[in-house]
Amino acid sequence: MSPRIPPLLALLLLLLHPLGERATADVWVYEDEHGNVHFSDRRQHEGYERKSLTRRRAARGHKTVRFDGPTNRWDGVIAHASRDYRMDPALIKAVIHAESLFDAYAVSRAGARGLMQLMPATARSIGVDNAFDPWQNIRGGTRYLRYLMRRFEGNLELSLAAYNAGADTVLRYGGIPPYRETRRYVKRVLHFYRRYDADFQ
Repeated sequence: MSPRIPPLLALLLLLLHPLGERATADVWVYEDEHGNVHFSDRRQHEGYERKSLTRRRAARGHKTVRFDGPTNRWDGVIAHASRDYRMDPALIKAVIHAESLFDAYAVSRAGARGLMQLMPATARSIGVDNAFDPWQNIRGGTRYLRYLMRRFEGNLELSLAAYNAGADTVLRYGGIPPYRETRRYVKRVLHFYRRYDADFQ
């Protein structure tokens, strides 16, 4: 039998895997008595320790690209958020895929965090205390996406463009901004949206 690697050590080794462009972020980490590892962007109690984690980045763009689990890992949380905020769960999942590749600890160059890549100011405005908590992040991101859908009168493409580039930018251009990243982002989310529709039937 091969020796068991402690969960915290295994996760840290994975996060420190030197692939692609690198960036460092400080994260608070706590391992409970059951061996479960908890992450936070702030110290929740004295059991948390600060870790400087070197994360790999995509060769292009600003999102992390690591994905280590099944794509249905967060479907339960997605389903709850979709019911509470009356949003299509397939759309929520598509945004998560495009934003973080289902990596709950993804951090962008701009500082966006978690599954739905919430910026700190946005997270605070929608009541998210810990953007690395999948439950909070998905519910917060879904709430924000619903707000954008209402602001853009149900126009999905404009709402997605606003999620990526900001609502004010979309309003300034009177449509999807002429940014290659944003246009590609909208197309990717719509592609994933169609793919994941069957997951929630």
